Amino acid sequence: MKQTWMSWIGGVGLATIVGCAGTGEVIPIHLRGVAQTTEKAAVQPQPVRVAIGPFEDGRQHRTNLGVRTHLWGGVSYFDVPGSKLTEAVTQALKEHLVAKGWQVVSTQGGDQKGGKTEADVILAGRVEDCAVHAKSGFGFTAITARAKVTIQATNVADGSVVRMVLNGKGAEDVFWFDPEDVEAVINEVLADSFSRLIQDTTVDQRKLRLKASLTVS
Repeated sequence: MKQTWMSWIGGVGLATIVGCAGTGEVIPIHLRGVAQTTEKAAVQPQPVRVAIGPFEDGRQHRTNLGVRTHLWGGVSYFDVPGSKLTEAVTQALKEHLVAKGWQVVSTQGGDQKGGKTEADVILAGRVEDCAVHAKSGFGFTAITARAKVTIQATNVADGSVVRMVLNGKGAEDVFWFDPEDVEAVINEVLADSFSRLIQDTTVDQRKLRLKASLTVS
């Protein structure tokens, strides 16, 4: 029994050392607008066609998506493939809206007729913050994530504008470090943030409006 116990400890120690290897590397994180635990909502009774333009990058620090601190020292870095965070967030929002029954149309010329866009609502955005961090210790990795995106929705029919700030935070502790856990946490934060765009608005004759309870007089 003693030998088995010591072998188990040795195995854990080896796995921990191996798990902490590769400091300084860049770990790709794929952003999605639908978290693993998110259920699809019913299709909207009043369909609305939405065009999403490229988001602006308003982050103070634009170097990467986040940092992993290793148990024995050193750090690795998280980033989206291609290091184009705003494009990744834009695509994640598209995925979220489609999963919730919204019709997302392209902003390219193929979706325009007679100089007029086919969209009912044009969304513009600015990524104020989007980050995920992981700190590895002996037998645990603490993951934290946050996101903040400002949204401006312009109704094509009358030019009216709806402005919102979508933000969220999340955290989870896991035993072993795994990039999939990191992706799950940041994607759930994004999905929860994007859900406010749907929860706090309503569609009236193909125009997006803030719900009455949220309207400031």
